[in-house]
Amino acid sequence: MASKGKILVIDDDHVMRSFASEALGLAGYEVETAQDGREGLQKAAAFVPDLVICDLMMPGLHGYEVCQRLRDKGRKNLHILVTSSKSFETDIAAAKKAGADAYMVKPYTAAALYAQVSSLVTGPARNGAADADSDDRDTMTVHAHEDATIKTKAELKRTEVMVRFWGTRGSSPAPGPDTVRYGGNTACVEVRVGDLLFIIDCGTGIRELGLSLLREFGDRPIEGHILIGHTHWDHIQGFPFFTPLYIKRNKFNIYSVRGSSKSLERVFRGQMAADYFPVPLANLASEIQFIELEGPVHVGPVQVSYHYLNHPGVAIGFRIEAFGKSVCYVSDHESFTRLGGESEINKRQDDAVVEFAKDADILIMEAQYTEEEYKVKKGWGHSTFDDAVSRSIAAKAKHMVLFHHDPAHTDEVMDNLLDYCRERIRKSGSALQCSAAREKVSITL
Repeated sequence: MASKGKILVIDDDHVMRSFASEALGLAGYEVETAQDGREGLQKAAAFVPDLVICDLMMPGLHGYEVCQRLRDKGRKNLHILVTSSKSFETDIAAAKKAGADAYMVKPYTAAALYAQVSSLVTGPARNGAADADSDDRDTMTVHAHEDATIKTKAELKRTEVMVRFWGTRGSSPAPGPDTVRYGGNTACVEVRVGDLLFIIDCGTGIRELGLSLLREFGDRPIEGHILIGHTHWDHIQGFPFFTPLYIKRNKFNIYSVRGSSKSLERVFRGQMAADYFPVPLANLASEIQFIELEGPVHVGPVQVSYHYLNHPGVAIGFRIEAFGKSVCYVSDHESFTRLGGESEINKRQDDAVVEFAKDADILIMEAQYTEEEYKVKKGWGHSTFDDAVSRSIAAKAKHMVLFHHDPAHTDEVMDNLLDYCRERIRKSGSALQCSAAREKVSITL
């Protein structure tokens, strides 16, 4: 029997990859598989498929970038179907902007897959290119492949690890008398590994951090490594107000994965465009390099790894490890099973997040909603306090720090929620230590 067409399945979940391959093979298609984005692009060039079925949250190259690169090849007859456990409307729109013809939410049945594939293979093709961007210059961007080593001038004379919170709030700044103790600035966390400076996220809290660094370093150069979990406004809005960026002797590497439709550099350049800010990115005096991650990297003796989270758009958590100590940062994240329902693949996705945080000495865990609040905010990409406690206990973390406080949660509300979490931990029998992030408060390992 003649083949109905050639299909390439790219998915890092071996169960779904095998399921799709076997189902389509039985339906009469010639099928090849790849376990990540980079292998998928290589096989696409050799196999020349009629249809590519591609997952989104894959190590190395995520699905958005795979779609873009496939479209850049200019094959006008190629169809692309994106499949993912992420069901956010923003992700569906972003995948189609990147070049996908259609989007299916996992898990799916064989019948649903047949119907979608048949419709695509027999239907009209796209124009063969992803949506163009009018400004496609990347002058400060480098790509860090798996286990890349980043050069540093810092001399590590100490093995102490310190975490200090400069911005604890999520979604929007919430300054005022009701948030004095826990803080009103948006997400920013300083991590010192010996003499190495890491900064996680650039919410409004980074302004105060910058002033503190200037007082500490004086005329000495500052070298910093800034990790961006995602580029939603509350995680980058403080970047233009980080004073060390304006001083020539300083150097900063800015790390994240590529965005769904543009590079990391172009996101920050757009934020500082003339319509929004008086100083363009190119005019910052310090040496800046944007590093798009395609795997873990090493900065001196420190390993920085990342894991995809369930939040609208491209969002990742970070794990910083050195000298047998670990700090894990998981913000913003909504349980896959909470959002998409109970299924084997959603449970595997949730288990993978727990595994990423396994045995962390400090686990900074986003917990924005109460159970009542979640009822009306399901699908917004955030966790509840119950989720954070359960996830941290399952990960066997030593110290969970509640983070990304809702702007409506006053100091009094946060006191009560902290007590609530500690009581849940006590009843579970876990030895997990629990605190809530407060601005300018530090934890030392």
